[in-house]
Amino acid sequence: MADNFLAMLEDGSVRRINLLQNIENSIRDSFMNYGPKFVGDKDEIEFDGNYKIDVDEILYVTMALPDTFADVAANAIGIPVLDIEQDKIKALFWYEGGSYYFQNFDARKMLRNRNVLFYSNQTFDKLSSDAFIVDNGVHAVYKEGKFYFQSYPNANRIFNLSGFYQAATNEDLTLFGQHDCVSISDPIWFLQSNSVIRKQITLLQKSALLDEADTKKIKRGAKKFNVVVELDGDDKIIFPKDRKACKEILFYLNENYYEGPITKKHYRTNSKRAVNNGPEGA
Repeated sequence: MADNFLAMLEDGSVRRINLLQNIENSIRDSFMNYGPKFVGDKDEIEFDGNYKIDVDEILYVTMALPDTFADVAANAIGIPVLDIEQDKIKALFWYEGGSYYFQNFDARKMLRNRNVLFYSNQTFDKLSSDAFIVDNGVHAVYKEGKFYFQSYPNANRIFNLSGFYQAATNEDLTLFGQHDCVSISDPIWFLQSNSVIRKQITLLQKSALLDEADTKKIKRGAKKFNVVVELDGDDKIIFPKDRKACKEILFYLNENYYEGPITKKHYRTNSKRAVNNGPEGA
Protein backbone atom coordinates (compact mmCIF):
# COMPACT_ATOMS: atom_id res chain seq x y z
CA MET A 1 0.00 0.00 0.00
CA ALA A 2 3.00 2.29 0.51
CA ASP A 3 3.16 3.32 -3.17
CA ASN A 4 -0.54 4.04 -3.69
CA PHE A 5 -0.49 7.75 -2.84
CA LEU A 6 0.75 9.98 -5.66
CA ALA A 7 0.66 13.48 -7.09
CA MET A 8 0.32 14.75 -10.64
CA LEU A 9 2.35 17.90 -11.19
CA GLU A 10 1.46 20.90 -13.32
CA ASP A 11 3.74 19.63 -16.10
CA GLY A 12 1.84 16.33 -16.18
CA SER A 13 4.55 14.23 -14.53
CA VAL A 14 3.80 11.94 -11.59
CA ARG A 15 5.44 11.83 -8.15
CA ARG A 16 5.20 9.25 -5.40
CA ILE A 17 4.32 10.47 -1.90
CA ASN A 18 5.99 8.49 0.86
CA LEU A 19 3.85 7.96 3.96
CA LEU A 20 4.68 6.82 7.45
CA GLN A 21 3.03 3.49 8.14
CA ASN A 22 0.91 4.89 10.97
CA ILE A 23 -0.93 7.33 8.63
CA GLU A 24 -1.31 5.14 5.54
CA ASN A 25 -4.78 3.94 6.50
CA SER A 26 -6.12 7.41 7.28
CA ILE A 27 -4.87 8.79 3.94
CA ARG A 28 -6.31 5.78 2.13
CA ASP A 29 -9.65 6.38 3.84
CA SER A 30 -9.65 9.98 2.57
CA PHE A 31 -9.99 8.54 -0.94
CA MET A 32 -11.44 5.05 -0.58
CA ASN A 33 -14.34 6.01 1.67
CA TYR A 34 -15.62 8.14 -1.21
CA GLY A 35 -14.03 6.95 -4.46
CA PRO A 36 -15.87 3.66 -5.11
CA LYS A 37 -19.22 5.29 -4.26
CA PHE A 38 -18.42 8.20 -6.58
CA VAL A 39 -19.27 6.00 -9.56
CA GLY A 40 -21.00 3.09 -7.82
CA ASP A 41 -24.09 1.89 -9.68
CA LYS A 42 -24.95 5.30 -11.11
CA ASP A 43 -26.17 5.70 -14.66
CA GLU A 44 -23.23 6.64 -16.86
CA ILE A 45 -23.78 9.63 -19.16
CA GLU A 46 -21.22 10.34 -21.87
CA PHE A 47 -20.21 13.98 -21.59
CA ASP A 48 -21.02 16.29 -24.51
CA GLY A 49 -21.53 19.55 -22.64
CA ASN A 50 -25.28 19.43 -23.03
CA TYR A 51 -26.49 17.50 -20.01
CA LYS A 52 -26.70 18.24 -16.29
CA ILE A 53 -26.71 15.10 -14.19
CA ASP A 54 -29.02 14.05 -11.39
CA VAL A 55 -27.74 12.58 -8.12
CA ASP A 56 -27.96 9.03 -9.47
CA GLU A 57 -25.96 9.81 -12.62
CA ILE A 58 -22.30 10.34 -13.44
CA LEU A 59 -20.59 11.93 -16.45
CA TYR A 60 -17.65 10.34 -18.23
CA VAL A 61 -15.33 10.70 -21.21
CA THR A 62 -13.44 7.85 -22.84
CA MET A 63 -9.74 8.65 -22.80
CA ALA A 64 -6.30 7.23 -22.18
CA LEU A 65 -4.19 8.44 -19.29
CA PRO A 66 -1.01 10.34 -20.21
CA ASP A 67 2.14 8.28 -20.72
CA THR A 68 3.48 9.74 -17.48
CA PHE A 69 1.07 7.43 -15.62
CA ALA A 70 2.55 4.27 -17.14
CA ASP A 71 4.57 3.32 -14.03
CA VAL A 72 1.76 3.87 -11.51
CA ALA A 73 0.48 0.32 -11.92
CA ALA A 74 3.61 -1.33 -13.32
CA ASN A 75 6.48 0.13 -11.32
CA ALA A 76 5.35 2.66 -8.70
CA ILE A 77 8.53 2.18 -6.69
CA GLY A 78 10.46 3.64 -9.62
CA ILE A 79 8.49 6.89 -9.67
CA PRO A 80 10.44 9.86 -8.23
CA VAL A 81 9.41 11.00 -4.76
CA LEU A 82 7.57 14.30 -4.37
CA ASP A 83 9.77 17.27 -3.50
CA ILE A 84 7.33 19.59 -1.76
CA GLU A 85 9.73 22.53 -1.96
CA GLN A 86 10.17 22.33 -5.73
CA ASP A 87 7.29 20.39 -7.27
CA LYS A 88 4.04 22.16 -8.19
CA ILE A 89 1.12 19.84 -7.49
CA LYS A 90 -1.90 19.86 -9.80
CA ALA A 91 -3.80 16.91 -8.34
CA LEU A 92 -3.47 14.22 -5.68
CA PHE A 93 -4.61 10.69 -6.35
CA TRP A 94 -4.81 7.25 -4.80
CA TYR A 95 -4.33 4.17 -6.98
CA GLU A 96 -5.89 0.88 -5.97
CA GLY A 97 -7.45 -2.08 -7.76
CA GLY A 98 -6.89 -0.60 -11.22
CA SER A 99 -8.73 2.63 -10.36
CA TYR A 100 -7.40 6.16 -9.87
CA TYR A 101 -9.15 8.42 -7.35
CA PHE A 102 -8.39 12.10 -7.90
CA GLN A 103 -8.55 15.21 -5.72
CA ASN A 104 -8.06 18.69 -7.11
CA PHE A 105 -5.17 20.65 -5.67
CA ASP A 106 -4.35 24.35 -5.60
CA ALA A 107 -2.11 26.79 -3.72
CA ARG A 108 -4.61 27.17 -0.89
CA LYS A 109 -3.86 23.61 0.18
CA MET A 110 -0.16 24.33 0.56
CA LEU A 111 0.93 25.22 4.10
CA ARG A 112 4.14 27.05 3.39
CA ASN A 113 5.57 30.02 5.28
CA ARG A 114 2.36 30.40 7.26
CA ASN A 115 1.63 30.56 10.96
CA VAL A 116 -0.09 27.20 11.07
CA LEU A 117 -0.76 26.10 14.64
CA PHE A 118 -1.55 22.55 15.71
CA TYR A 119 -2.83 21.31 19.05
CA SER A 120 -0.90 18.77 21.08
CA ASN A 121 -0.94 17.96 24.79
CA GLN A 122 -3.24 20.90 25.57
CA THR A 123 -0.79 23.28 23.92
CA PHE A 124 -0.59 24.92 20.49
CA ASP A 125 2.63 24.57 18.57
CA LYS A 126 3.69 26.06 15.24
CA LEU A 127 4.16 23.92 12.15
CA SER A 128 7.82 24.28 11.26
CA SER A 129 7.93 22.39 7.95
CA ASP A 130 6.12 22.73 4.63
CA ALA A 131 2.93 20.68 4.42
CA PHE A 132 -0.25 20.28 2.40
CA ILE A 133 -3.89 19.41 3.02
CA VAL A 134 -5.50 16.14 1.93
CA ASP A 135 -9.28 16.46 1.67
CA ASN A 136 -11.84 13.80 2.44
CA GLY A 137 -13.43 13.05 -0.93
CA VAL A 138 -12.69 12.78 -4.63
CA HIS A 139 -13.40 15.00 -7.64
CA ALA A 140 -12.94 12.38 -10.36
CA VAL A 141 -12.27 8.68 -10.91
CA TYR A 142 -10.48 6.93 -13.75
CA LYS A 143 -11.02 3.24 -14.44
CA GLU A 144 -11.32 0.92 -17.42
CA GLY A 145 -10.57 3.64 -19.93
CA LYS A 146 -13.15 6.12 -18.65
CA PHE A 147 -12.68 9.35 -16.71
CA TYR A 148 -15.70 9.90 -14.46
CA PHE A 149 -16.75 13.21 -12.94
CA GLN A 150 -19.72 15.18 -11.63
CA SER A 151 -18.44 18.70 -12.29
CA TYR A 152 -16.84 19.72 -15.59
CA PRO A 153 -14.85 22.63 -14.03
CA ASN A 154 -13.41 20.31 -11.36
CA ALA A 155 -12.57 17.57 -13.86
CA ASN A 156 -11.07 20.03 -16.32
CA ARG A 157 -8.63 21.17 -13.64
CA ILE A 158 -7.24 17.64 -13.51
CA PHE A 159 -7.13 16.84 -17.24
CA ASN A 160 -7.80 19.21 -20.11
CA LEU A 161 -11.21 18.19 -21.45
CA SER A 162 -11.57 21.02 -23.96
CA GLY A 163 -11.31 18.51 -26.81
CA PHE A 164 -14.54 16.91 -25.63
CA TYR A 165 -16.45 20.18 -25.32
CA GLN A 166 -15.35 23.62 -26.40
CA ALA A 167 -16.93 26.85 -27.50
CA ALA A 168 -16.82 27.57 -31.23
CA THR A 169 -13.85 29.66 -32.36
CA ASN A 170 -14.13 32.57 -34.78
CA GLU A 171 -13.08 30.17 -37.51
CA ASP A 172 -15.92 27.84 -36.49
CA LEU A 173 -18.40 30.74 -36.54
CA THR A 174 -17.27 31.72 -40.01
CA LEU A 175 -17.60 28.12 -41.21
CA PHE A 176 -21.06 27.92 -39.64
CA GLY A 177 -22.09 31.06 -41.51
CA GLN A 178 -21.11 29.39 -44.79
CA HIS A 179 -23.45 26.43 -44.26
CA ASP A 180 -26.03 25.93 -47.01
CA CYS A 181 -28.88 26.37 -44.49
CA VAL A 182 -27.52 29.45 -42.71
CA SER A 183 -27.68 33.16 -43.44
CA ILE A 184 -25.88 35.54 -41.05
CA SER A 185 -27.30 39.08 -41.13
CA ASP A 186 -24.08 40.71 -39.92
CA PRO A 187 -21.03 38.42 -40.07
CA ILE A 188 -18.74 40.90 -38.26
CA TRP A 189 -21.24 41.30 -35.40
CA PHE A 190 -21.71 37.51 -35.30
CA LEU A 191 -18.00 37.05 -34.59
CA GLN A 192 -18.58 38.91 -31.30
CA SER A 193 -20.97 36.20 -30.09
CA ASN A 194 -20.84 35.26 -26.41
CA SER A 195 -19.96 31.86 -24.96
CA VAL A 196 -23.58 30.64 -24.87
CA ILE A 197 -24.00 31.10 -28.62
CA ARG A 198 -20.56 29.67 -29.32
CA LYS A 199 -21.24 26.53 -27.28
CA GLN A 200 -24.63 26.02 -28.92
CA ILE A 201 -22.98 26.28 -32.33
CA THR A 202 -20.39 23.68 -31.30
CA LEU A 203 -23.18 21.29 -30.32
CA LEU A 204 -25.08 21.97 -33.54
CA GLN A 205 -22.00 21.35 -35.65
CA LYS A 206 -21.26 18.11 -33.79
CA SER A 207 -24.80 16.83 -34.38
CA ALA A 208 -24.69 17.71 -38.12
CA LEU A 209 -28.45 18.24 -37.82
CA LEU A 210 -28.49 21.00 -40.42
CA ASP A 211 -26.81 18.87 -43.07
CA GLU A 212 -30.07 17.11 -43.96
CA ALA A 213 -32.47 19.74 -42.63
CA ASP A 214 -35.64 20.99 -44.29
CA THR A 215 -35.60 24.64 -43.30
CA LYS A 216 -39.27 25.15 -44.17
CA LYS A 217 -40.16 22.36 -41.76
CA ILE A 218 -37.91 23.93 -39.15
CA LYS A 219 -39.70 27.24 -39.51
CA ARG A 220 -43.14 25.63 -39.19
CA GLY A 221 -42.10 23.56 -36.18
CA ALA A 222 -40.57 26.55 -34.40
CA LYS A 223 -43.92 28.37 -34.38
CA LYS A 224 -45.23 25.71 -32.03
CA PHE A 225 -42.77 26.94 -29.39
CA ASN A 226 -43.07 30.65 -30.26
CA VAL A 227 -39.55 30.68 -31.66
CA VAL A 228 -39.23 33.05 -34.60
CA VAL A 229 -37.35 31.48 -37.50
CA GLU A 230 -37.20 33.48 -40.72
CA LEU A 231 -35.88 32.29 -44.08
CA ASP A 232 -34.22 34.31 -46.80
CA GLY A 233 -34.94 34.01 -50.53
CA ASP A 234 -32.84 30.84 -50.71
CA ASP A 235 -34.66 29.24 -47.75
CA LYS A 236 -31.69 29.71 -45.47
CA ILE A 237 -32.28 30.28 -41.76
CA ILE A 238 -31.62 33.94 -40.96
CA PHE A 239 -29.61 34.64 -37.82
CA PRO A 240 -30.51 38.28 -37.08
CA LYS A 241 -28.36 40.89 -35.42
CA ASP A 242 -30.00 40.12 -32.11
CA ARG A 243 -28.22 38.00 -29.51
CA LYS A 244 -31.40 36.80 -27.78
CA ALA A 245 -33.05 35.81 -31.05
CA CYS A 246 -29.94 33.92 -32.17
CA LYS A 247 -29.85 32.02 -28.88
CA GLU A 248 -33.50 31.02 -29.18
CA ILE A 249 -32.98 29.75 -32.72
CA LEU A 250 -29.92 27.75 -31.67
CA PHE A 251 -31.68 26.29 -28.63
CA TYR A 252 -34.49 25.17 -30.92
CA LEU A 253 -32.14 23.69 -33.54
CA ASN A 254 -30.34 21.79 -30.77
CA GLU A 255 -33.70 20.31 -29.77
CA ASN A 256 -33.78 21.98 -26.37
CA TYR A 257 -37.52 22.56 -26.66
CA TYR A 258 -39.99 19.82 -25.88
CA GLU A 259 -43.64 19.13 -25.24
CA GLY A 260 -44.79 17.52 -22.01
CA PRO A 261 -46.17 14.07 -22.92
CA ILE A 262 -49.09 14.40 -20.49
CA THR A 263 -49.93 18.10 -20.17
CA LYS A 264 -48.76 18.98 -23.70
CA LYS A 265 -47.19 22.11 -22.21
CA HIS A 266 -44.10 23.44 -23.93
CA TYR A 267 -40.74 23.69 -22.18
CA ARG A 268 -37.16 24.64 -22.87
CA THR A 269 -34.27 22.89 -21.20
CA ASN A 270 -30.50 23.37 -21.30
CA SER A 271 -29.97 19.81 -20.12
CA LYS A 272 -31.09 16.84 -22.15
CA ARG A 273 -30.35 13.19 -22.64
CA ALA A 274 -31.49 11.02 -25.53
CA VAL A 275 -33.94 8.31 -24.44
CA ASN A 276 -34.16 6.49 -27.77
CA ASN A 277 -34.12 7.14 -31.46
CA GLY A 278 -37.89 7.08 -31.79
CA PRO A 279 -39.98 4.60 -33.74
CA GLU A 280 -38.64 3.30 -36.98
CA GLY A 281 -39.33 5.66 -39.80
CA ALA A 282 -40.15 8.59 -37.48
